Amino acid sequence: MSKNENYTPARRRPFSREDACFWLWLIPVIAAYGLFKYWPMIYSFILSFANWNFISDFTWVGFGNYTNMFSKTMFIKGMVNTLKYIVYLFPFFVILPLLLSVMLLNVRNKFAQELYKTLFFIPNILALSIVCMVWLWIFSSSYGLLNNSLTKLGIASVNWLTNSKTAFYCIVAVCGWKYLGMNMILFIAGLLGISQDCVEAAYIDGASGWQCFWSIKMPLLAPTTVYVVITSVIFAAERAFTAISVLTSGGPSYTTTNLSYVIYEFAFKYYNIGTASAISTFTSVFFLLLTVIMMRTMGGYGYHEE
Repeated sequence: MSKNENYTPARRRPFSREDACFWLWLIPVIAAYGLFKYWPMIYSFILSFANWNFISDFTWVGFGNYTNMFSKTMFIKGMVNTLKYIVYLFPFFVILPLLLSVMLLNVRNKFAQELYKTLFFIPNILALSIVCMVWLWIFSSSYGLLNNSLTKLGIASVNWLTNSKTAFYCIVAVCGWKYLGMNMILFIAGLLGISQDCVEAAYIDGASGWQCFWSIKMPLLAPTTVYVVITSVIFAAERAFTAISVLTSGGPSYTTTNLSYVIYEFAFKYYNIGTASAISTFTSVFFLLLTVIMMRTMGGYGYHEE
């Protein structure tokens, strides 16, 4: 008699009072989450096929909003700037945090190591709006700390936030400084999670410090790296909104705007809800596909042991 013939399926447990209590507490949470999380997404998708300005009746236009948004200069510049933010923030979000994490773990003095970690991480615990207000004072053309320092050195002051050549890089500098410490801590946690047996075995076999880092630590650090890269890419389209809103309002001439700020302007400045919803849907789908591509090309969230 085969093993399968001896198998007896388990009997289903009757619905108990504990099950009723479980669902009694869970259903309101699911309902609230769906109401405030998924229904706005669904409703935004519906609005992308209509013209509406909060007051007038719906006018269904089909895919008109999707075709018209590509003729909007603000959308094109927002899309280009979003890709530029991804490129220019990459060193602040990935490369520098990785280098700092490696350097800090090699600091022998524990007090100094913890002090440096704290100093780099402090900006991350502050609200981005507060950080931007401080940098707004630093970048001020009339009383800013940066221009006053340049004037004392005999260098002419610069209108940092209103000059199309410098405003974009000011946003990059502020966002990079704000979140560098967080990604550094993530890389430190990933490096500390690597088994020292692998590292010591590589050193015993004659591997140099660089070979050990590149061939042993980097592959084992893949889950952390993938997470940091994906969140950094999403930041360029979403979380940079606060810095753009406070420092430059998307100007000058849309040089600092991104997709999230374009959505805000179409919706709450021009009251073109249909176009704003179409851009929102396009942005969500675009970054979803980009995330899937990155996960597949970078090996997913981890490595596999056969």
